[in-house]
Amino acid sequence: MADNPLDLPAMDPPPGEVQDLNNPPNKNDVVVAVYTVCIIIVTAFVAMRLYAKFVFLKASRIEDYLLVPTFGIFIAHCVYWIKMNGTTGNFVHTWNFRVRDLAPFYENGFYGLMFYETVMMTIKPLILLEWIHIFILAGPRTAFKWTCYILGTINVLMYFIAIMIDAGSCRPRAYWWDKTIEGGTCINTIKLPIVTGTINAIIDLFILLLPQGIIWRLQMSSNKRIGVSLVFAVGVISVAAAITRTVLGYIYAESDDVAYNFSQAGVFCLVEMTAAILVFTAPTVPKPTTHLAKQATSSIDRLLRSNRSGSFATGSVGSKSNIYQHIDEHGNEVHLVKLRSAKSKASITTGPKSSQGEV
Repeated sequence: MADNPLDLPAMDPPPGEVQDLNNPPNKNDVVVAVYTVCIIIVTAFVAMRLYAKFVFLKASRIEDYLLVPTFGIFIAHCVYWIKMNGTTGNFVHTWNFRVRDLAPFYENGFYGLMFYETVMMTIKPLILLEWIHIFILAGPRTAFKWTCYILGTINVLMYFIAIMIDAGSCRPRAYWWDKTIEGGTCINTIKLPIVTGTINAIIDLFILLLPQGIIWRLQMSSNKRIGVSLVFAVGVISVAAAITRTVLGYIYAESDDVAYNFSQAGVFCLVEMTAAILVFTAPTVPKPTTHLAKQATSSIDRLLRSNRSGSFATGSVGSKSNIYQHIDEHGNEVHLVKLRSAKSKASITTGPKSSQGEV
């Protein structure tokens, strides 16, 4: 029996489970791999969106400026969630935690959750504003526009309320993650992820289906069709992640293995954020990507032609004249020198017979 209550297990293991408090099994490597892939993908798409809007098209809007802090908050979420690996670990069952080790695990999770909710509060309205700008070109669509505004407002209000509830649910706030603080209290928020997850999944479904009727009636370029295909392929992932997270909310409410379920829900939060950011950025990717690819191909082609030409090239020897062509390192013609033919009166000789003054 441990002398210090903080060294005791956070809960008793269920029947058939072996408790390991010293080196519990985890999936930290999986978390690092998934987060790394998502960070790389999101960074690439955000960079392409910003390049397209600020450099290539020179047609930036308020959404593009708001994308920058949203991306920063996304990275902050990733940092805090990966920091959970430095505690007892991600995907560790609660019965493998010591009481004292729960606080650092949940503290990182608390800030990761706050950043997740902030990203979702901002990215959905950005998507809906993007839909309005894209489809307004197809003609006046008052119902479509106001539906987007209403959905965006509902999303902002829902996540703002969720952030306020989560941030203020415990007194003192540190009691949210450290239940050893004496005199701390919390309100019951166990149903909050279910409510927010359900509303969020409905909004995602609307975002996915809302433009469908317009898109199928539009004549679009191939680049735009590629963009739309990317958007709707990723949109399906976003809806699936939102629904899965909602289901996990129900499991979370009924299970005592809170730590493990918290890690599991976090990965689906990441997938949902990643998919939402891609839905927003994907429509602008094809055109600047094609432009950059053409530039790269042209540069490589010029380099290869320059290497093939070399520094000098000579014409074939003929009975009338030969052409001596000098090519510089960039493949540009510098000058032409006409060489005298073998039938010319002047000749160039070398060797011992140079006594007559020939060079």
